Amino acid sequence: MVQKNNKWNLSKEKGEELIHKYIIDILRNTNNHKMLISDLIIFLNLQTKHIKLIHNSKKKPISAYIRCIYGSFENFLNSFSIYSVIIDESKPYAIFHTKEYSYNIFKEYKDWILIEEEDNFILV
Repeated sequence: MVQKNNKWNLSKEKGEELIHKYIIDILRNTNNHKMLISDLIIFLNLQTKHIKLIHNSKKKPISAYIRCIYGSFENFLNSFSIYSVIIDESKPYAIFHTKEYSYNIFKEYKDWILIEEEDNFILV
């Protein structure tokens, strides 16, 4: 369940940008762009420990931020089409889909904004 008290020193947009950056970097360096979710969380926390995430005056790891904002790590991954969560041998794995990433997940390219309209993209 997502907590309602979101007194973080990081906006949701900036948080998503950071999380995507590190998850994509981690998954790109694995075989088949696939990793156990528990291992991914550990690597993500290690690679982002230099980032000061503060919640109610206490330093927290990025995994706590994800749980607070999205409810769970799996919910975060399932919120974006560039990731999939699969169960293999009763263990959850995260998969990064590189083809979908090529469309730029943040929908911005330098000074241009990419807007999705049905199956087309329009530069504004």
